[in-house]
Amino acid sequence: MSDGSLPARIQALEDRIAVDDLVSAYCLAIDERDLDRFLSLFTDDAVLRHEDGVTRLDGLNAIREYYTQRFAGYGVTFHTPHSRLVEFVSPHEAMGLVTGHAEMSQEGDLVLAAIRYTDRYRKVDGRWLFAERALAFWYYMKASELPSGFADGLRKHYRGGRLPAELPESLPTYQAWH
Repeated sequence: MSDGSLPARIQALEDRIAVDDLVSAYCLAIDERDLDRFLSLFTDDAVLRHEDGVTRLDGLNAIREYYTQRFAGYGVTFHTPHSRLVEFVSPHEAMGLVTGHAEMSQEGDLVLAAIRYTDRYRKVDGRWLFAERALAFWYYMKASELPSGFADGLRKHYRGGRLPAELPESLPTYQAWH
C-alpha cells in the first residue's frame, strides 16, 4: 500500500525486503536450532499450524514448548524457501504465500518435503513478524519412497502413517482439471 510518493515507495520496498528476510530467517533458525532466534520471528499471539489439523500452536509459549521438543529430535535439516508472494493490506499487516523444500535426517533416513506456507505478517515496533503460519504439503516422505510415492495421493509419510497431501488436490484450479 503506497500513496505513490517516493518515501512511500521506498518504505514499501523496505517492507517487502523485511518480509523476505523474515522468511529466510525462519529457515535458518530451524536449521541452526536457534530457538531464541526462531521465537523472535513470531508475535506473542502467533498461530503456527498445519492445514491438515495435525498441529496447531496458539501463542508464543505453545510454539516454544513444541519446538523445544522438535529441535531435540531433529537430525540435520536444510529448509529452503522458494517463491514468495506478499500483499500488504495495511502499513502493519500483510498476507503471503511461500513455497519451499526441506531435507531432513530422521532416524537415519533422508526425508524430503515440499511445503506451502500461508502467512499473515504483522509489523510490531517497526519489525515484521509472523502472526500466523500455516503449512500445507505436496509431499513429506523418505527420499527412497519419492520415485514411487510422488504420484500417490497419500504423499505424507510421517508420524507412523500415510496421509493425504493437501496440495495440489485441495486447490479449486487443480480440481477443475482433475
